[in-house]
Order: sequence, then structure tokens, then C-alpha cells
Amino acid sequence: GDVHPLGNPHYWLDPENGLRIAKGIESKLSEMRPGDAAYFAERYEDFERRIKQADEKWLAEMKPYAGRKIVTYHRSWPNFAEHFHLDVVGYVEPRPGIPPSPQHTVELIRMMKSEGVKLIAVEPYFDLKTPNAIARETGGKVVVLMPSVGGEKEITDYFKLFDYDIAKLKQAFDETK
Repeated sequence: GDVHPLGNPHYWLDPENGLRIAKGIESKLSEMRPGDAAYFAERYEDFERRIKQADEKWLAEMKPYAGRKIVTYHRSWPNFAEHFHLDVVGYVEPRPGIPPSPQHTVELIRMMKSEGVKLIAVEPYFDLKTPNAIARETGGKVVVLMPSVGGEKEITDYFKLFDYDIAKLKQAFDETK
């Protein structure tokens, strides 16, 4: 079993991919409504300007944490981690969608201790029992990150999604020095 047999679907968690998605939407809408193509192009250009500006700020905020090793519950974060120069070294799930076995959990704890990994990123819909137990055993911290807009009341758009997750990560990294 594996819920990602055709590849990782969490591609929007990289702002550069968000730009690609927006371009695809702009192109398709322009094809469907050619009379409004100029409007769609204008909206895309505005989004492109704003996302590039925001990404400069996000990259600067994450720069002090570049190269930091983390564990994630699910394989939701490879695009985010690559963009922000984090190193995902393990997963609570042995494979996407497969619950952790006691053996896998023990191996993960051993690896986190030997590599000094202190952070476990978890989405809000996963049970925190195992990640919290792993954090207790390793002296680490569980940080709940949002994978999508709407995961918290204040995450009302794509920009606020990154603002939220980056703030949570920075706080967790600073607490686990």
C-alpha cells in the first residue's frame, strides 16, 4: 500500500509551483473565455509579482534554518523542504498512508537521536500520539503545519498559508536549538 503510487501530489507547497499552477489556470481560463484573456493575464501578473516578493521574504526568514534536518509524519513536505532548504530525513509513516509499526517507530527514534533531529512536522488530521511519543523519547518537538488554505481560520489565502507554516517552523526550530 501507498497513497502516492503515481508520485507526490503535494506540489503546491512550493511557491514556484504555485506560480506554475496559476499560469496553468490563467491559460485555461483564457482559452475558455478569450474575450477576458487580458483580464486573466493581468491577474496572473499581479499574482506573480506578489508571490515573488513574498517568496523573497520567506526565503530570507528560513535562511538561518537552511540544512536543518526534520522528520515529517507524511510525505507532504518534499517540495516545501526543497524550496526552503530543509532536509527531510525520515517519516513517522513507513510509506504514505501506512500507519507506523512499533519496529519502525523504534528505528525512527534511534535515527533521530543519532542524527540530532529535533523536529517532527505533522498535519492537523493525523493522530499526535505516536509523534508526541517520539518527541518525548528524542527531546524533540512536534509542530503542526497546515498543508492547505483553510486549515486554520486565519489561513484565508495562499500567501497566509506560507506565512503561517514558516512562523510555526521558525518558532519550533528556535525552541529546539
